[in-house]
Amino acid sequence: MPAPALHVVAPESHSRNATEQSILAAAREALLEEPYERITIDGIAKRAFVSRTAVYFYFPNKRAVIDRLIALAFSEVYEAASPYLEGDGDPRRDIHRALAQAVATIRRHATVLQLAARLSGQMDRLPPEWEPYIVRLRNAAARRIRADQQRGLAPSDIPAGTSSRALLTMVEGQIVRDVMLAGKDADAAVRVLAELWWRAVYSHPT
Repeated sequence: MPAPALHVVAPESHSRNATEQSILAAAREALLEEPYERITIDGIAKRAFVSRTAVYFYFPNKRAVIDRLIALAFSEVYEAASPYLEGDGDPRRDIHRALAQAVATIRRHATVLQLAARLSGQMDRLPPEWEPYIVRLRNAAARRIRADQQRGLAPSDIPAGTSSRALLTMVEGQIVRDVMLAGKDADAAVRVLAELWWRAVYSHPT
C-alpha cells in the first residue's frame, strides 16, 4: 500500500501560537519515545495538556502534525544556512559556517526527517514532496553565487543556477546517506562539502 503523501506547507506559513507550539513539541517528544505507528492524536493531546478538539483545530490528523514539523525543520535549515545564502562576506568562511549550522540543524531534526523519508519510501534520497523547500534553498544559493560572480569573486563561466542545483544535490546526497543514515562524522562531512563547494564555485580555472 503506497505511503500517504506529505502535505507540503509553504515555507513562509509557520506562524504559531502557544497551543500549536505545545502540540508540535508534544509530537516531537512522542517521536523520540515511541514508533510513529503507535502515536495517536489522543496521546499528543495528553502530552501537550490540551484537548483532542484543540489538536484537531490545528491538524486534521497526526500526519499533518508531522508535515508541519518537517516544514519547520526546513525553515530552520534555511535560517541556519543564511550566513552563506543571505550573506556577503568571505565566501569560504560563509560556506563552512552555513554548512556546519545546517548539518547541526538537520541532525537535531533527524527523527522527524528520517520518519518522513521512510513514510515516503525514499530512504536513499530526499522525498520529491520536499521539492518546494529544496527549491527555496537552491534559488537562494544561486542568488549568492550570482552576486559573487558580479563582484568578481567567482568565475562566471558556469551559470549560477546550474552550480547551485549540482552542489545542493551533492550536499543532499552526502548528508542523507552519510550523516542521517550511516551516522558518519558530521564535522568531516562539513569540511569536505565546504571545500568542494568553494572549489567548484570560486576557484578560477588556470
